Amino acid sequence: MFLLDWVVRLFLLPGDLVRRRLGISIEEDGGIIRSFVNMCVWGVVTVLAVIYLH
Repeated sequence: MFLLDWVVRLFLLPGDLVRRRLGISIEEDGGIIRSFVNMCVWGVVTVLAVIYLH
């Protein structure tokens, strides 16, 4: 379980950092901000990985 918890925290880290920097809590629509940032970050990482490995 420790490894899975670590992977989830790593996956959510970019969005959490932005959400905390903006001072938004999860109850104040922080989940939307976190999801948007995570989608952008991991989308770019995925596209770059596909381009590099192709």
